[in-house]
Amino acid sequence: MHRTLSGSVGTLHGVLRLLKISHICPCVGEQMGGSERYVWTLSKHQSRNHDVHIYTTTKYRDRVGTSVLDGVTIHKSYAPVTIWNINPLTFMLPALTKSKSDIFHIHSHLYFSSNQAILAKIMNKRKALLHLHGGVGIPPYKVSMTKLVAKRLYDRTLGKFTIKNSEIIASVSRSDLVRIAEDYDINRSQLRYVPNVVDTEVFKPRNNGGQDKKTLLYLGDLEPWKGIGSLIKWIQNNTWTNQGFRLRIVGQGSYLPYLLALQENKAMFTNGISLDVLGPRNHAEIPAILNESDALVLPSYWEGMPTVVLESMASGIPVISTKVGDIPQLIEHHKTGFLIDRSFSSFQESVDSILTNDSLVKDITSNARKLIEREHCLTRIDDITSRVYAEVMT
Repeated sequence: MHRTLSGSVGTLHGVLRLLKISHICPCVGEQMGGSERYVWTLSKHQSRNHDVHIYTTTKYRDRVGTSVLDGVTIHKSYAPVTIWNINPLTFMLPALTKSKSDIFHIHSHLYFSSNQAILAKIMNKRKALLHLHGGVGIPPYKVSMTKLVAKRLYDRTLGKFTIKNSEIIASVSRSDLVRIAEDYDINRSQLRYVPNVVDTEVFKPRNNGGQDKKTLLYLGDLEPWKGIGSLIKWIQNNTWTNQGFRLRIVGQGSYLPYLLALQENKAMFTNGISLDVLGPRNHAEIPAILNESDALVLPSYWEGMPTVVLESMASGIPVISTKVGDIPQLIEHHKTGFLIDRSFSSFQESVDSILTNDSLVKDITSNARKLIEREHCLTRIDDITSRVYAEVMT
């Protein structure tokens, strides 16, 4: 689906040198999920050659306004409420209509901020690149009828409005591009695969020795679609053969109060397994948290191409993940990571390998790091994005 332009990358950078780029992403700076980290990592890199802005939200009135950080101009609009823990209720249309941007780089179709960016794009006759980071289609897990109806309604109204009025639609997931084309009757000439990105200078292998226990890390939103409920059940299973490891959980969301209460009830865990709930953490802490871990566990029901998987692979931390989204295209079982089904036995087998098979883990982490350096480094993704910008601007 990805179509390249003729001419060298260097020439493209020259043509695009003076672009004013505006990234629209709802939570940068306060909730550093995967798409937010993507935006921040790419924006800092782009600011060396472009005038880069981020339009985002804040739940704090005293943080509303404009500031500059690491060469990036950040505009924050007030969002007093977040609907279903994912969609900040904000009114940023006035700020967006005042923007002199050449291109709106809109991250996801799911947000009110994205819908307003498309409206501003139409009003001001700008160009828009819609960049998807997951959330396409109906959730493949049980949700309430209210949420299901709301998702369908949103996708077919405001979401469709955003998709249909974007010059080009990119995604970090090839499978999501296929679904978008089918669900919204989008011409495939408008679709581009732009891979997820990781800063390999920030996320890199370090010595994680000296831990008193092996540590399995869950890092992400604490929501049902992430499979956090399944993970807890697996950890509580009383048939573990290896003792003395901890499950460390980093993130925020609707499961956090339950997990904190569970942490206090030590009788819920057996065989020397312990639960360590850190809650939300600033993204600057994530490299160190990864390097203190022996494996990342991602038991999701629904993903595109998760940033945390790339960060773990870049950090030399083996990944145990379910076979969702584009993860099977990135992780090859026992070569670049561990792929599991939704069963305790599959999960336990991978954990046992990490705890007991140092040679296998060494090979996996070496292969994974090389893959990330080759396919997902900042320089490569910036080059691909620049080519897509050139297409949007024509």
